[in-house]
Amino acid sequence: MRHRNGVWMVAFLVSALLGSTARGQRLMLGDPAPQLKISNWVKGDPVDLAKGVGKNCYLIEFWATWCPPCIESIPHLTELQRKYRKDGLVVLGISGPGRGETLRKVERFVAKRGDSMRYVVAYDGSSTTSDRFMGGVGVGGIPWACLIDKQGKIMWHGHPGDPAMDEIVELVVKGSYDASDAIVQEQLAPLFGQLNRHHMARDWDGFTSVAREILSKDPKNETAYAAMVYAYLYEMNDAAGFRTFVEDQIRANSANGEAMNALALSLLGVVELDKRQPDLALRAAAAAYEACKGGDCATVDTYARAMFEIGMLDRAIRLQSDAVALAKGDERREALEQVAEFYRKCKALQSENAVGG
Repeated sequence: MRHRNGVWMVAFLVSALLGSTARGQRLMLGDPAPQLKISNWVKGDPVDLAKGVGKNCYLIEFWATWCPPCIESIPHLTELQRKYRKDGLVVLGISGPGRGETLRKVERFVAKRGDSMRYVVAYDGSSTTSDRFMGGVGVGGIPWACLIDKQGKIMWHGHPGDPAMDEIVELVVKGSYDASDAIVQEQLAPLFGQLNRHHMARDWDGFTSVAREILSKDPKNETAYAAMVYAYLYEMNDAAGFRTFVEDQIRANSANGEAMNALALSLLGVVELDKRQPDLALRAAAAAYEACKGGDCATVDTYARAMFEIGMLDRAIRLQSDAVALAKGDERREALEQVAEFYRKCKALQSENAVGG
């Protein structure tokens, strides 16, 4: 990561905005889903979310006949309904008035589609259900989908074309989805808004205070660590204050491998030599390694890099070889092997020059 003011801040703003909570959001992940108020059931049996608790999970898509992306998602939604029907999944498409949409248009559209649109379809004539769901989350564009688990709680929402949706649907229907991280990230979004405002005002005390609050709620938040690097080292020029912050983080979170790995990576990403603190990077990487007991390839890769940075080539090579062995997937393994090969080349050059000297 290049910590130049303009380059870093563009990346930061994009990250913060992508994860931001919509203005006025009052319906959050983990909340009980609102009840449906449907004027017309166009296809399939009427759905009662309250009666489905303990038995069914629901994938609700808000769509329209005039919306090309909505139409494109129909085959996929039909396939999800077919695939997970026995697991209790109910797919529901809800359309409503707006831009000339009418009940009659929806009925004709659905009839023409036949079995190629094989899930429940409803018309929300008063837009009450749309207001409860989309208005509650604070979104206005369609297609938009919402996934509800068997406890009646919202587990995911977003564009039905999002590749992550399929994976989450499978986990939710099987009862094995843990939404805790996603819930935390959604709760943090207002804080990232505050962070941006402090940045615009060049209020670095406020900026670092909010970043600390983010890390208190999510100790592995990479963006917050990058924010602290940026503020302390590039705006405040306070290397001593930054060192104190890092040492505090290591003391507080040494048993949290993901947090220590994120911290180590933020330190190793500093480019300018006069701002680098390799001892702190090594301590954080070592703590991450100990926390995962050397069993996570990404963490071992970070520790190897920290060793390489201080010239411990033999140790870096051994660690990187361990990371390669732990890697799952050919692409990941290949990328780690490339790093290992680079370390080995550096070691060979070191040996050649030692002999020559």
